[in-house]
Amino acid sequence: METMTEDKSKITGESLSFIEVEGGQLLTLLEGVSSHAGRDKSLPTLNAVEVEGKSGNLTARATDRYRLIEGQARALEGGLDKSLISLDDIKRIITLAKEHKPNRVNITRLGNALTISSLGDSLTITLREGTFPPTEQLFTDCEGEPSAVEGMAFNPAFMADYAKIAGKGAAIKVYFTGEGKPMRVRITSDTINWRALLMPMRYKD
Repeated sequence: METMTEDKSKITGESLSFIEVEGGQLLTLLEGVSSHAGRDKSLPTLNAVEVEGKSGNLTARATDRYRLIEGQARALEGGLDKSLISLDDIKRIITLAKEHKPNRVNITRLGNALTISSLGDSLTITLREGTFPPTEQLFTDCEGEPSAVEGMAFNPAFMADYAKIAGKGAAIKVYFTGEGKPMRVRITSDTINWRALLMPMRYKD
């Protein structure tokens, strides 16, 4: 039996994609990733989170130019085209996910509209236009063997964010990839597969 959304996609000719994920995992994923989104609204593609669903995972990523994070949560079913969501709308989705942590959350995209729903509660947002920065090469370049460095300066507030993502008592491991190059951060988790990069700061003794 076809749904109303499927009927609408045929009428409008717009592509339809949807993914379903456990509410608690969606909450953990978006809370962690959104901590790295840019706060400057004059840079709309950075003041946002990119999400997509494929290969059985829901992936979310964000960057503020100083750090980059990507997380993967296991999807229950479906797939989702790449979608750029404003940080303000991500906060609205987080609120819905908090109320439905034990439930399934359905995310449906029709054209430029994204609907998030669970047990009768739903919200629909308009996706942000633009292209998220091509970050995969940055991760690839930093996934080699660690390098010995004499010292590296970084913003300690960023480390506090990693501690929140990992949770109380969890370890965070930092790999140095070379002088002046991004540091690779490993965040342990039982539910989300995280990978992150942190740019070093310039520092004079």
